[in-house]
Parts: sequence; structure tokens; C-alpha cells
Amino acid sequence: MATLSTKTSSSSALSSIFYPTNEDLLLYRDMTIALGAPPNSHMFRFIGSAGQHLVFIGESGTLEWSRVQQTAVRRWPHLPTSGSVAHDGTILDSLPERIVYQMLSTLKRRNMHVDVHEPICLDEGRFRADLTLRKGNISRYVEVVGCCGSDRVTRNDDERKWLARLDQRLAFYRAQKIEPVVVWLDMFARPDALKDLCIDLVDDVALRGA
Repeated sequence: MATLSTKTSSSSALSSIFYPTNEDLLLYRDMTIALGAPPNSHMFRFIGSAGQHLVFIGESGTLEWSRVQQTAVRRWPHLPTSGSVAHDGTILDSLPERIVYQMLSTLKRRNMHVDVHEPICLDEGRFRADLTLRKGNISRYVEVVGCCGSDRVTRNDDERKWLARLDQRLAFYRAQKIEPVVVWLDMFARPDALKDLCIDLVDDVALRGA
């Protein structure tokens, strides 16, 4: 019986590591409120030790990560919904794009627009920006990088492919003498700094588009 009890206890402990702790849920809630949308597990890679268990759960599978989301919603039912659809119904390509789009949409001034996937140059339709903040004839382009942080460290073939596509667009920007704003994945771990970046971007367009 002692052996059976030990095995059962060990199995229970192993199973429990795939469930969020109370500290995990509080961190998830705080990040959701600060970002305006539930974060994905990749964003917790850049928070440090406090986020590592959430990273582990996310990398364990979609069912495990869904459990985190569902548990948080049951505890705090008024949290924003997950996914890539913005609060105004706009469909973005990714959750990181949604977060930046929502921040810019909330901060934008009168006669200012946030465009989604518009050509970088109207006479050069080869590449499209993730987001474009526009007022009058002034446009600032935003590239939202969900595959890696600013250290450009990728972990699999998909991330390397997405980074290569970004580099193609960045090369096009350079050829057109345009400096885009690049939002790397690690910036989502610092919501206040990300919001400050969006505020600076809005201020710049408001000033030069006057």
C-alpha cells in the first residue's frame, strides 16, 4: 500500500505542474489588464523567473494553455477575451498586432487613422505594413514582431521563417529611406514602456500631420 500511495502522490504532483498557480493567474490577470488583451505564453519568456511556469505550461500544449485562460476567465469574468480580434471588431493577423492596434486606436487624435496591412508605399505595392498610423499626408509604419524578442533569438523553423520575412520588409523600408517602428516580442513584457512608445508615435504624427 505504501508503494501505491507513493506512486499516486508522485503522479498527482507531476500532473499539478501543468496547472497554473495562484501567482501565475495573478500575473496573467495583471498582464491582461495592462496590455488590453490576454497575453500569450511567449510574452512571459521575457518577464524572468515569475513567468517561467506560464512559459512551461504554454509549451506543454494548447490544451494546457487553454486551461490557464479558462481558469482566469472563471475567476475574473470581465477580463478581455483572447484572440486576434480587436475591441472594435477589427481582425488582425496576430494577438501582438491586436494589442498594438488597440493601444494606438485608444490614443489616436482627431483626424488620425490606424490602417491595417496597407501598402508601405502606394506606388510600390510589394510589401504591406502591419499597421500604419496616419494623419493627413504623414504616415508612420509599425511592424509587430511576434516571433522573437529584440535579441532576434528564434527557437524553431517557423520563427526563423517569420524573422526572414520581417528582414525582407525592413530591407524594403531602408531602400525607400523609411524608418519604421518595430515592436519586438519582449516589449509586451513591459506594457508601460510599450504604451509610452505608442504615445510618442501618436505625438509625432500629430505634430507633423498638423
